[in-house]
Amino acid sequence: MINIAINNEKTVERAQQLGHHQNLQDAVEKAVEHYVQYLEQQTISEEFGTVDFAEDYDYKQQRRVR
Repeated sequence: MINIAINNEKTVERAQQLGHHQNLQDAVEKAVEHYVQYLEQQTISEEFGTVDFAEDYDYKQQRRVR
């Protein structure tokens, strides 16, 4: 069990209401889960970098094929 001090109780109460959490612990656990998911998504995005498109790709021609 981790003991934390929360400076902005109104925000936590709002999260608890919006998330329909039974108690403060459930709200904080869900917030940490979402934070971890966000950080993992950022890591994945950074690893892939940008998308390299083929210079000879013609999207208009692909539309005509249908």
